[in-house]
Amino acid sequence: MTEISIAQLYPAELGITGDRGNVRTLEERLRARGIASTTTHVGVGEQLPASTDIVVIGNGPLSALRGVHADFLARADELRSFIGDDRTLFAVGGSAELLGERIDLTDGESVAGLGVMPYRVARTRDRRVGYITVRTPDANVVGFEDHASEWTLADEAVAYGTVVAGRGSFSRGDGRGELVRHRNAFAGNVQGPVLPLNPALADVLVATVAARRGLDLPGATANAFDEYAKGARDAIERFIHDKGFKTIQL
Repeated sequence: MTEISIAQLYPAELGITGDRGNVRTLEERLRARGIASTTTHVGVGEQLPASTDIVVIGNGPLSALRGVHADFLARADELRSFIGDDRTLFAVGGSAELLGERIDLTDGESVAGLGVMPYRVARTRDRRVGYITVRTPDANVVGFEDHASEWTLADEAVAYGTVVAGRGSFSRGDGRGELVRHRNAFAGNVQGPVLPLNPALADVLVATVAARRGLDLPGATANAFDEYAKGARDAIERFIHDKGFKTIQL
């Protein structure tokens, strides 16, 4: 029987924006296709299972990032190989920032990143808070952004989404961008958590695993999950058009 292995990295430290919901959504989207999955929580000092198909890493404040920083840096070669092997990674917020080259702080200091994703991050004094919609080649994504950072991409080809409403994380040739895709590694600042709100994006991640494993991916059976997601997405879309977007000056 086919079984997909999911690992959530640093769930205790980097999980403040409902990141367990992202893992649960992947489990449910696999289950809807009759595919079994196992999930492992990997903390500081613990080994990432060699069989892992998907790594999920969540969000956390700078204090939490500093708490896992040394352990995270020690995993750089492993995660670089993981991405190079076309395995699937999904990172949100602070963990996504650390996957890049570095984070430049507002006080002039920098926090070294793992350098496994092609961007660098600068913290800013403008906090971008509000609902966001993003158009990607594979799915339209809605969610919530709450961050004070500007990303600079080393290669614009990794820009995965164009912002339709909201501010996003980086500039791109056709406007503002949000979400980066490097091989099968996805990173961004859309929270919510984002995957329960966007089953189509979760299905993109599932499809990357299936393609790498050579699996025949059956269609997902309809369930209440899709109905709830649609209701939440519709509400967010109405709120965006009614209320607009806010930026908080720090």
